[in-house]
Amino acid sequence: MGINKHSLERAGLCKVDGGEIGYRAYYPHIEKYNQRAPIVLIHGGPGGSHIGMYDALHGLADTRPLIGYDQLGSYLSPAKITPSLMQVERFAEEPRYLLDHLNVDKAVLLGHSWGGVIIGEFALKHPDRVAGLIFSAPLLSTKRWVDDCNKLLSDLPPEMQKTIRECEANGTTDSPEYKAADAFFGKRHFYRAAHKPAIVKANAKRSNREIYGKMWGPSEFTHTGTLGDYDVFPRLHEIDAPTLFICGEYDTATPATMRQAQALVKGADLHVVPNAGHACITDGHKDYMKAVKSFLTARVDTPTAKSPSPQI
Repeated sequence: MGINKHSLERAGLCKVDGGEIGYRAYYPHIEKYNQRAPIVLIHGGPGGSHIGMYDALHGLADTRPLIGYDQLGSYLSPAKITPSLMQVERFAEEPRYLLDHLNVDKAVLLGHSWGGVIIGEFALKHPDRVAGLIFSAPLLSTKRWVDDCNKLLSDLPPEMQKTIRECEANGTTDSPEYKAADAFFGKRHFYRAAHKPAIVKANAKRSNREIYGKMWGPSEFTHTGTLGDYDVFPRLHEIDAPTLFICGEYDTATPATMRQAQALVKGADLHVVPNAGHACITDGHKDYMKAVKSFLTARVDTPTAKSPSPQI
C-alpha cells in the first residue's frame, strides 16, 4: 500500500478583493523539504478548481510544500462575482494575498490553461515573489489561442466543421449534433485517453460555467467574453524567473505557440508531452511529472545550473 509522504496541514479562507478564497496547504513529512519554495497550483477555467490538479500532481508535495486554492467565484470560493470582479488584474493579485496569508516569501507558480494568464501577470507585477514559473498548456494570447483552435478545427471531417460553425452562428450549441462534434474535437485535442478520465469528469462538475461564459465564451473556437484583447507575448521578455513551458503534443496550447513563447523568455525550458492533449497533466501524467520534477531540481533548487536543452 502506498502511503503519502506529505500531509494536509492547513486549510481555510484567505481574504482577497471581493471576498474570500478557499485554500489547502500540504507539507512534506521530511522537514528539510519544507525549506524549499512551495508550489502554488493555479487552476484553469476561468471558473475551474485546483482540486483536480492536486489529485494529479499530489506527488510533488512529497518533496516540497504544495498549495492550492480556488479563484474567487470558483468551487471552494463561492461568491457573487460581478463583472467588475472578473478582471485579469484582480485574479492575478489573489496569489499575493495567499502568499502573505501563509507567510511565504517566494513560490513556484504552476498555472494550467487560464492559470497561465494569472501566473504571467503575477510574475510581471511581483517578480520578487517568484521562485519559478511553470506555464502548463497556458493561455498566453486569446487571438493566438482562437487561431490555433481554428487551425485544429480545420482538420476535422467537413461535416463536423460545418456543424460546429452553423451551431455557433445559430446559437444552437446545446444540440446533440454540436455536442457530438465538440466531443470528437475533445478526443483529439483535450484528453486522448480511451475513456475520459474520472478525474476530468469530476473536475468538470466543479466548474463555474457562468464565469467561463462571461470571460471566455461558448467554446474554444469562438471567443465572446472579456478576455478578447488578452496577449502577454509583448511582455514575455520581461520575465526573469526560471521558467518551464509544458504542453501536450496535440494541445490546443500548441507546441508551435509554446516554442514562440519560449524564445522570448531568457533561459526558458520547453517540454512537449507525447501523445497528450490539453489535459496533458493526466494524458501523459508520468511524463509530465518527470518533466516538472526535473525542472524543479535543475532550475529552482539549483538556480545556478545552466538551462538544459529544450525537450520537444
